[in-house]
Amino acid sequence: MSGELFKNRISQLEQSLEQSQSQEKILSELLEKKLNEIYIHYHISRTIGSLHDLQDMLSKVTAIIKKCLPFERISVYILNENNKYLELAFSSGLDIQQRITVPLGNGTPGRIAENGEHVHIHDLSIFYETFKDFIHYPGEKIRDGSYIGIALKANNATIGVLGMDNPTKHSLGVDDMDFMTILSHQLAAGIEKALLFSKIQHLSQHDELTGLYNYRIFQERLLQEIKRSSRTHKPLSLLMLDIDNFKQVNDTYGHQVGDEVLKELSNIIVNQSRCSAIDVCCRYGGEEFAIIMPELELHNAINVADRIRAAVENHAFTLKGQRVQGAITVSFGVATLTENDNLGIEELIKKADEALYLSKKDGRNRVSYIPTGR
Repeated sequence: MSGELFKNRISQLEQSLEQSQSQEKILSELLEKKLNEIYIHYHISRTIGSLHDLQDMLSKVTAIIKKCLPFERISVYILNENNKYLELAFSSGLDIQQRITVPLGNGTPGRIAENGEHVHIHDLSIFYETFKDFIHYPGEKIRDGSYIGIALKANNATIGVLGMDNPTKHSLGVDDMDFMTILSHQLAAGIEKALLFSKIQHLSQHDELTGLYNYRIFQERLLQEIKRSSRTHKPLSLLMLDIDNFKQVNDTYGHQVGDEVLKELSNIIVNQSRCSAIDVCCRYGGEEFAIIMPELELHNAINVADRIRAAVENHAFTLKGQRVQGAITVSFGVATLTENDNLGIEELIKKADEALYLSKKDGRNRVSYIPTGR
């Protein structure tokens, strides 16, 4: 072999080696990416299987996805039970301070939910010029970048929408879109499981008719608050209330109307107390309700009870489709645990019940109390 042929052969071998090394690098990167995706699937599956709280699960799942995909902001919407609107269930990287709902067909999340089709936007600047729309929530600031929107489906029905974006154009590619499409089935299954768990938990703790806490939770929370009162030496008030002559309402108008009265009364109790923050509002049983009021002295508890009593008396309840003023009244019994008292749960309930009995005995539609020291 001549020197020239030898040099050509060496050059060919070097080129072939470079190509092989280049292909090896590509295959190695592809293998690494696939292994990383398998790792992501595995850890997301474990996370979904081990967590029941929706917020906690979505927070951990999106953190895992971020190790694989270059997104900066993400939002997850859940379709409401009536399939009329989306509600923002989780977000990261977005400056959102209030509850966000999006009607079906509105904005990018609304259209994805309505059509059940994924969306991939390579250049957001062109998207905004064309559609003048939003990708995460109404009123958001417009910026450049790329976006992926995924319809989350369970049993072939859309239950939510996941959207992610990056401030750099074309940074979220076709492979990322394919990866999220495959991953969406796991996410949808996890969301459905978390929602079902939350619903079961709510039903186990709340009265189905009124939405207030049930008797079991009343017992648990009252015991907790009695122990806390003992530790902190702060007062604890218990209000027991009962609808006056409720049997007559059921006998005259029927039990369906009676149920509506119970629901309207529950709304008044919630609106006139601190149930959304501190107080524990419960349906004790039948037409009887209870309110656990931590850190509230007797005179303040009496004021709250009288405020609810007056609100009920002045409320126009719906009876057979007619608004009847003053047809419904309630009686109250109040008992307050102070730092000098050493009462258990049964004794405190008994004091409030005795006070309620006094209100009934003295003519109804009134507030009575019995000092716990008696």
